[in-house]
Amino acid sequence: MKTIYFPATDLLPLHSKSNSSKYCILSFVLVMLAGMLTSVNGQIIPQITINKGSNLILNGNVSLVVNNAAFQNNGTFVAGNGTVDFSGNNDTVLSHVSGYSVTTFNNLSVSKSAYGIALKSAVVVKNVLKINSGNLYTDSNLTLGSDANLTARVAVVPSGSNIIGKVNVERYLTSKRAWRLMTAPVTSSNTIFNSWQNKGIYVSGSGTLVTGPNASAAGNGLDLSATNTVSMKGWDYNNQKFANVLNTKTAISAGNNGRADNTGYFIFIRGDRDPANANNGKFNSTTLTSTGALQTGTQTFIASSGYNKYTLIGNPYASPVDFNSLTKSNLVKRFYVWDASLNKLGGYVMLDDVGNNGIYVNNVKGSTQTKEIQSGQAFFVLTNSNGTASITFNEASKSGVNNNSMFRPLTPGTTAGIGTGQIITTLSLLDSGNNTILADGAIAQFDNIFSAEVDLDDAAKFSNTNENISILRNNFALAAERRPAAGINDTVYFKLNNTTQRNYQFVFEVTGLEQPGMMGFLEDSWLGTSTVISLSGSTTVNFTINGEAASAAVTRFKIVFKQATAILPVIFSSVKAYQKTNNIAVEWKVENELNMVKYDVEKSTDGTSFTKVNTVNVAGGNNVYNTYSWLDVNAVQGNNLYRIKSYDRSGEVKFSSIVKVTMGKSNNTGSFSIYPNPVTGNVINLRMNNQPAGKYQVKLININGQSIFVKSVQSNGGNSTESLIAGSKLLPGVYQLEITGQDNSRNMLKAIVEY
Repeated sequence: MKTIYFPATDLLPLHSKSNSSKYCILSFVLVMLAGMLTSVNGQIIPQITINKGSNLILNGNVSLVVNNAAFQNNGTFVAGNGTVDFSGNNDTVLSHVSGYSVTTFNNLSVSKSAYGIALKSAVVVKNVLKINSGNLYTDSNLTLGSDANLTARVAVVPSGSNIIGKVNVERYLTSKRAWRLMTAPVTSSNTIFNSWQNKGIYVSGSGTLVTGPNASAAGNGLDLSATNTVSMKGWDYNNQKFANVLNTKTAISAGNNGRADNTGYFIFIRGDRDPANANNGKFNSTTLTSTGALQTGTQTFIASSGYNKYTLIGNPYASPVDFNSLTKSNLVKRFYVWDASLNKLGGYVMLDDVGNNGIYVNNVKGSTQTKEIQSGQAFFVLTNSNGTASITFNEASKSGVNNNSMFRPLTPGTTAGIGTGQIITTLSLLDSGNNTILADGAIAQFDNIFSAEVDLDDAAKFSNTNENISILRNNFALAAERRPAAGINDTVYFKLNNTTQRNYQFVFEVTGLEQPGMMGFLEDSWLGTSTVISLSGSTTVNFTINGEAASAAVTRFKIVFKQATAILPVIFSSVKAYQKTNNIAVEWKVENELNMVKYDVEKSTDGTSFTKVNTVNVAGGNNVYNTYSWLDVNAVQGNNLYRIKSYDRSGEVKFSSIVKVTMGKSNNTGSFSIYPNPVTGNVINLRMNNQPAGKYQVKLININGQSIFVKSVQSNGGNSTESLIAGSKLLPGVYQLEITGQDNSRNMLKAIVEY
């Protein structure tokens, strides 16, 4: 880093002589257009002056030290990535920032051996404000900035130093309609209306709408919306529930003593104050600003004194803090935040350190929340037992970890867990293109140090606005369940609620549970299926919720540990063939691929006599699921029928269903058919003749009008056959197979199922 010093005794005045020398750059060479001396009340003061029309640029990571001097900006100052440090021992008459222009510092530090500096004009700090010694007098001219890239933080303020006066504290919020748990990290504050509502004034990219019933800008300060829905809530910890904020003409921070005076809120952010954002579907990014005195030094919040009660705490500092370093009295080492990146409107994330080793477990894998609480972020804590409870912040609790993703778009991350023996369950929304949106998660940890009963080692589930996945034990919904080591016949029960009719995806990441003679299975009570879950890896399971009530049962899923008395045979979950130019592509998907050796592709032209045409060896070993493909470059005109023959290590052989593609003889009219029909077992082969490429939805409906299954089929165009596998054996009878194309066209086929 290049350091430029401006001592009071060595300042040389350099003056601009023409417009051609208008730009001044501080890099490894200093070129400056500035008047260095000024007079205040007859006293000559050393001063760095940027004249009107001139520019002072700190190019790169430059440190500019202003020693016992003033800084006047009437032109343009560009901070670069550097630091401006005010040092010396003179008072604020000699040490100040002034000028007609707004001065934006990247890093601003104060290193005064006596007195301090004063801000007599508007100053913005983009990155770090650091008080090494002395005082900073803001005169209500300081803004701690926040944008899409940086949020300013106040570093540790040492004992004996102070930040005196009011400050504007910004918090940038990404473009998404979602709830947030937030606080204004100030004391002696202005009102909610004057701060986060921008005094009721619409300025693009600034402030937000706060709605509710009987809205009146002049009266209660609330903004109008089509439904008058309450969009801001506080926490009533006596009754353990949110309380609606129905008047925003009240202080945004509860107190003015400078000690833990800020308040936590649950607020729905649509974007800035554009009236269009009151309408569903409209949103943009915005920056909220709160004004008041910064809270520094020790900050102690009193928590609920009741066992198993929650308290909403707002981070009092304009800086991230490390939750692990906070002093917690009669509180569980656990906190809950709201991650706006999850699902459609955000969701709760729990972090705790049940092992008391400084490693925090996150119940939603993929959430980027860490043990650092961000500036402007609020969080819940839990009281351990009846009696006085509190949480204390100290300057040493401050962290330099700015986790921008908690207020910005999601960037997937990973989270550490404790020890071995755990199942991390992730729930995602699954769209028609097989893209996922992280929705929620839960974690089960197994160790004999834990009790089989529900206690404070287990973390209760906070209910989200949208989908929830939790672990159900003794009628308690848990975000994290801690239980003894897993054994045969142990069961992990899931609770899945607030779902809609759509496709979803589970991902189970399991570590430390693999042991001889035991296997894990995900059991689906609606489909009647039992899917092998890897006990030492990751397993993905897609599922659908449709109009049938049983598909949306909250207790539909559970994981059961069973004796591995025999290896289950491989399951062909999908077999299809389709025309690809003049060739035919054959694809198959398998589950329970345990102890498998190889697969043969067999072909026939008459459906009776099959001949091996290709062999594919198993990819990897002991896979829960796998996908294979083969291209037949010798397709014949007319019928081409295929089946897959599997071999396991014991020599057992199993055949898949037969799929058929007809080449050359079909007319130009697209059609669908079932082959064979009647159907036996639980596999329906759907033939798609001359169909356009795209995704089709296929629904099987019984004679009572009930939906048996709904599946998505991806057609590559032309002629193809898709094996539709039901979750359990179909009962004899007549069914309707409904095929819906991308253009919403519908075709109905009759399927007859025999014994």
